[in-house]
Formats: sequence, structure tokens, C-alpha cells
Amino acid sequence: MMAKSNDLTDSKNIAQPPTKPSRTFYRRTLPSSLTSFSSFEGKEIFASAMSTGGTSAFFSLIEQLQTQPEPAYCGLTTLVIILNALAVDPRRSWKGPWRWYEESMLNCCVDLDLAKETGITFSTFACLAKCQGLDVHAVHGSDSTVEEFRQIVKQTCTHQKLPSSFLVISYTRKVLGQTGTGHFSPIGAYDEASDNVLILDTARFKYGPHWVPLELVFEALIPEDPDTGQSRGYVVLSYDGKQDEIFNPDTCHRCNSHLPLSVLFGSKQNDSLRKEYKDFLESLLPNVTFSLVISFWTKDRTNDNYIWELVQPQLQPVDSADVDMVTSLRRLLKGLIARKQSDMPSALLLTWQWRNINNGNKSDVGCPPGGSCCTPSPNNGSVRTLEISPGEALYIVYLASLSKEQRRGIVYEDGIDAEMRIGVDDTVREQLLAETALVSYAIETCDWDV
Repeated sequence: MMAKSNDLTDSKNIAQPPTKPSRTFYRRTLPSSLTSFSSFEGKEIFASAMSTGGTSAFFSLIEQLQTQPEPAYCGLTTLVIILNALAVDPRRSWKGPWRWYEESMLNCCVDLDLAKETGITFSTFACLAKCQGLDVHAVHGSDSTVEEFRQIVKQTCTHQKLPSSFLVISYTRKVLGQTGTGHFSPIGAYDEASDNVLILDTARFKYGPHWVPLELVFEALIPEDPDTGQSRGYVVLSYDGKQDEIFNPDTCHRCNSHLPLSVLFGSKQNDSLRKEYKDFLESLLPNVTFSLVISFWTKDRTNDNYIWELVQPQLQPVDSADVDMVTSLRRLLKGLIARKQSDMPSALLLTWQWRNINNGNKSDVGCPPGGSCCTPSPNNGSVRTLEISPGEALYIVYLASLSKEQRRGIVYEDGIDAEMRIGVDDTVREQLLAETALVSYAIETCDWDV
């Protein structure tokens, strides 16, 4: 289950027609213990923070600050702000020829329709950030101290000439005296003299940016999220800015590629299924075989499309280099599958044509019968197709089910036919390892496993 967004709770007990609420709101009054950024006192605190170097993160964030487009999108919008502030290229079109992050692009680890209703949890936020190639340091409030939190605030808000990391908090609004419950927002500045942090609230229809005493912010990180049984917390997100490199979580190395971390498949937010599969793997350890994984993801070989309940094609290459990478990845996958041919039912190797068609402001995706997928971002008004088989998706899930050492041994093992090795170099192998590491992370961190 996922945590409810605080900005839905003001009116959740009020009967509302489907299209027109019976009661509406215009903003909320900021509690007296907090200081509005635009007030005289707020400006004085900002001037003090400026004089002591506590605003180094502010200007990059304020350039990208936006209001969340849905009441429960605080987590998604916060991540979009950070990604754009870090100048991460999404490698997907936003409008026309322009590539720019928006919430609909964050379709790994989460069902966007579900996120629109309920918001996202702390672990899902971390998973989404990892999917975009960010380095993520996530800490639950219950696992930290106020002094450790203060040091993180100073680290991310002060004395960075060119900010390469930003701080996000997942907190309980009620502790701050605000209406609502769970919320995500970036931290924009720190004033050491008053020990206040600046919360750049993404729900600007409710509260504008405001200063909060640091110790009070830390207290707001401690309460449990009732949907996960764990406390909320803080996340440091960083990115080295090198568009020609990609971080490989299996090896902690970077390899030459300008693609985002995942180019073939995204993990869908299906926590009950991920939890079921995680329990299945734990019952097999250490004897996880390709044949057993196939049996699970075909329902004992009765449903060749069941794998699409866990993953979906990304459909996101935007230029010839991207297409070449995807082509090489698929060639490598086919070579690896060929060595397991006896375990793979032939029907799983039949390709489906996945289509991404931009109709005005809406993208339609053609999915195989019995499967399902999230709607990806529009791609410059064009039709984009990707022919890919359930078997290729299933093999990535199989690799994700193994240990890091086992994955690496398989991907780098000799024995693939020469024809299948054309265009396959270490960069392609590292990309495949990165793809499998993300699926493994999504399975490992499902919110039902708490």
C-alpha cells in the first residue's frame, strides 16, 4: 500500500461529485511557528542565510520550482524539480523537439494512475530517483539523529559553487501544525544563525515556501507512515552531470553511455506481485534456475504475457545512438537466451509490437493481449514502435533474480555466437547489468515487505 498524500486529506471526508466538489479551498494559513518566505521576517532570514553561504542550493532549485499538477503528486513533482535542477537529460521528448522532465516520465517503479490517487512512499521515491540515474542516499528519520540531519542540511545547502546534490524531505505535515499528513518537498536553504531551513513546498496552492526550525523539521521525519510501518526521512540526490556516462549499481563504476539508467524496461508498481515473487525467490535460494523463473512468470507455462504485469517496455530512444544501444542490448539478450533455448518456450520468443502514438496531449500505447503497461511520455508527435518478446523481458528478470556476481559472470561469459556479438562491447554489457540491477532493486524494496 502507498501513503496517502496530505493534500487530499483536507476534504477526503466531504462527499464530492465526480467532476465538481461540493466545497473548495483557497490556500491555508501558515502556522505562527513557521515563517513565510515572502514576509519581512522571512526576507531577513534569507539575507542572513545569504551572508553565511546557506543559499547555494536555492537558486538552482528556485529556477525549477513548480506547483504539483495533482494533489497527490508531491513526490513526483519534487523529483522532477531536482532532476531539472541537476540538468539531467531525460532522453525523452517533453513538447515538440524539447527534452525536459515532467511527471509522466517517471513511470518506473510506479503506476501513475495509482500515484495520482494515493501518492508515493519513501522507498518508491528512492526507486524512481535511481531509475533516472541519480545517486541516492536515503535515510529513515528513525535511523538518524538531529545532529546528523543538521550536517546533511549544511552539506547540501552551503558552500557549493555549482550544486551537485540536493536534499529532499519526506515528512508529516501535522508535526509542523499544517493540515494534511505525508508530504515531499525540497530543502532550498539553511540559515545557521536562526537554525531554520527553507522548505520549497510543491503544494503552492496550499502553502508557499516557508522557513521552519531545523529541529522541528527533524521531528516531522520521525512519525511512521501507516501504509509502510516505517518512519519517513530524508534523501540526498546527486548527479555528476556527465551525460556521456551512466552509473552501474552492480559495480559502482561508470561506463560510457549517454542513456538513462534503464532503456529497455521499467518496473511497474505492483507491490503484491513483487512481494509474491520475492517470497518465491527466497524459497528457492540458492537454487534459482531459469526454468523455475519461467514457470513463475508464465503461471506454470499457461500465460505467456504474465511478465508484463511486472515490467513494461520503456519506448524511449530518441536518436540513432540510443537506437543502436537498444539494438545491441537485444542482440546480447538473444545470444544469452540462445544458450538457454531448451528452457524457453518458443511462444515467449514471439515479438509484440509496442506502439507509442502521440494524439494531441495524450499518448496511447499498444500492448499485447493480456498484458498491461503505463503510458510513457509523448515523443514529438511521432509514432514509435518497439518489437520485443516476453522472453527478453523474462530473461532480464531472471538475471535480476541472481546475485551480482552471478549476473556479471553470465553477461561476460564467452560462448555467444559470433553473429550475436556484433556491436556488443563492454558498454552494452554494463548497460544490461544496470538494467537488471534496477529490476532487482524494485523487487527488493517493495512496500509490502515491511
